[in-house]
Amino acid sequence: MKTTRFFSALFLTSLTIPNIIWANYAIVLPGQHEQGSDLQGDVLSAYEVIDWELNHSDLIFGANTNQSLNTNIPAVGYMYNQKLELNSGQLEDEIREIAERYGVDYEDFFLHFLEDTILTEPNPTHGENTLLNRKPMLVGYTADAMHAGFVLYQPPPWDADVFENFQQGGALYLYHSEQFNSVDFEFSRFAQGGRFWIEYPSEVNANNQVTAWSHLVINEDNTENMTQNQAVSWEVPSDWVRASTHDGSGNSYGGGQYFGSPFVRDGGRLYVVRVRWQGQASDIRPRLSRVQFRDSFPIIAKEDLPPNKVTLGSKESSHSPSLNEPKRWRKIRGFDQSADLNQDNYLSPAEYQNRSNKSATARFRWESRVIPFGQMWDQNSSWSLTNLANPGLLMAMGSYYGQHWTKLGVSGAYNDDTNKLLGSNQFDIYSGGNIAELDAIAGSTEADERYKQQFSAFLKRLTAVNDKPLIGLNIGTANLYGRNGQAHLIDAGNLYFREHYIFPSTGFSGYGGLSKFWDNSALGYSGSKVIQQATTRYGRVQFFGNNQENWQQDQYSTLAIYYLHHHPEQSYFNQWNSGYVYGSNNTTTDNFWKAGVPKNMAYQPTPLLNINLGVPSGAIPKGFQPLTLMLSTRTPQPEDYSIVGNTSQTQVAHQELPYGKVSLLPTHAYFLYQSDKQIVEGGPEDMVIAREFEHGRVLYRTDFYGKNADFYTAEKISIRLDPPMKPVSADGRVGEYLDEVQVGGYQGLILLY
Repeated sequence: MKTTRFFSALFLTSLTIPNIIWANYAIVLPGQHEQGSDLQGDVLSAYEVIDWELNHSDLIFGANTNQSLNTNIPAVGYMYNQKLELNSGQLEDEIREIAERYGVDYEDFFLHFLEDTILTEPNPTHGENTLLNRKPMLVGYTADAMHAGFVLYQPPPWDADVFENFQQGGALYLYHSEQFNSVDFEFSRFAQGGRFWIEYPSEVNANNQVTAWSHLVINEDNTENMTQNQAVSWEVPSDWVRASTHDGSGNSYGGGQYFGSPFVRDGGRLYVVRVRWQGQASDIRPRLSRVQFRDSFPIIAKEDLPPNKVTLGSKESSHSPSLNEPKRWRKIRGFDQSADLNQDNYLSPAEYQNRSNKSATARFRWESRVIPFGQMWDQNSSWSLTNLANPGLLMAMGSYYGQHWTKLGVSGAYNDDTNKLLGSNQFDIYSGGNIAELDAIAGSTEADERYKQQFSAFLKRLTAVNDKPLIGLNIGTANLYGRNGQAHLIDAGNLYFREHYIFPSTGFSGYGGLSKFWDNSALGYSGSKVIQQATTRYGRVQFFGNNQENWQQDQYSTLAIYYLHHHPEQSYFNQWNSGYVYGSNNTTTDNFWKAGVPKNMAYQPTPLLNINLGVPSGAIPKGFQPLTLMLSTRTPQPEDYSIVGNTSQTQVAHQELPYGKVSLLPTHAYFLYQSDKQIVEGGPEDMVIAREFEHGRVLYRTDFYGKNADFYTAEKISIRLDPPMKPVSADGRVGEYLDEVQVGGYQGLILLY
């Protein structure tokens, strides 16, 4: 295959041009490049590391945003279709702009609870720095009406004289992604005299910059003119517009407010209020200690839980008692959309009073979004699950990604968390939980299956609305067609990433294993590409020590396993360490045998990849049996080792497969040796698996289950070579012709004619 190459003069002065890598190689989530040294000790700049990666890869999975680099080889970026953030950023802002342009309601892009819902919050740190925890997206004060502002970035309590410059138009500013109607104030010094009022943007220009501010009508001031800590609430005005408060200049004075936020500086639109105070010289200004929004998603302790509501009509809640009950829960209010007579996603006092569903207490529709509390990423996460069946969402996301993929020079994007949808792994409902758009309980099998199908259909359509992009998915290690697999993703994308898929001690069967890797051949038959990532987990490095020899042997074994079932036009290889943290920064003694080497350079078995085996021969030598192909099935009873075919066939068959059969690209891998003892039918206890290529042969010895530290020391097996062949060492050197080789446990070996 052809590998795209380009070299800077600087790169050429310090590195020798490598041989063309024979196998497709993918680099996963590059970034954080830094100065390091190659395996020979030669120093490399960060730029030279980037150059090396580009010249030693055929695909970048999870590309950086440097267009000039990414356009030289295929690259995919990152996307997350099943959620948008409540704390909106550039993505949400642009999606919303597209929705407005086409007259589509942005709030329809989300799932919403029909009723007040209580769900567990396993990790209370998730979302703690966001609106989910009542914190403004941005809060600060100004020296005058056009000042960029002083941001209150430190955790409260503060002692901020936010109205110090009131005579010059200085004020307190609060930003939210959605409309809100209440703010809680705490003061380090109470006001004595003076008065305050709150303003909102009521008009904007063509660039969505504020041109007019109007007074909010305050209906309840429990601070009593900022003389005590309490809330202020107001009537939500119909002309409150989402606006930008800065002109994009980045100037500290004269351009408006952005409080150090690049998002606001560059035109990001939010709902904002400014709080102003006026007084005489004899009056005492209030000083601010804390400000937070209404508690839209209250925390509920165990002792405050209401009586458990197990069922809703015919629908069952997903909550079940556990020995390890969580310490806290969250309440998400339901929204009665039938009461929203003017369809503005807000229930006025009259609408709220007259609503028919008294079990739904949200005033704003956004307050009822389906949010997986405690099951997101980190303290800055604020996920709102999207309504993937909404055609407007598809249109908006398709438009957004199409523009940005072109701008970034990438060929598409991948979704990293295909398991984080609506299942019980994300939602444990204590009470309520009915989702308006699905008519199912969050966390239930019914909701999970419906949402999975919508997720898959959304990705398929995303491919159609753009110019055949690469739509990538991070999928599990289980066979997609089996009972443990993600069958709904079979046709969802055209580029699949199998993370930590190949172990140096990969077995023949079990949860995964070589007999179940045939779904990659089925994906290849359909035209999809598969990245198979190797890991050092359960390898010599883990079992016997982090040294050079063990690393090289693990790399050799995983590459041999890959070659046994890869397809030249459809398969990509990636070698990583035992962890899940990616990047191009340097190795340490914890994750490689040598510190200070750029990770992708350290982990790629370049000398072995340079060995040209040619294309698979597509034949099994006479007298040898093809590998048995297996599947975990449900019928007629659960079975982990159902035989569905072998590696010489172009189809596998079983009643649980779509239409009873699946077409695939045969690998013609075969048993070069197999023990007389079998664990199950078609599954030897000990075996050497081989595959023929144009210029050689690949061998790998394994046992049935794999991952067995003792098997590494199993007695070696002698394999006769007729005709004689040349073995390749772990460092890529080609040896002399031999007529016999010894193969140890979990050993991979490349032989050349």
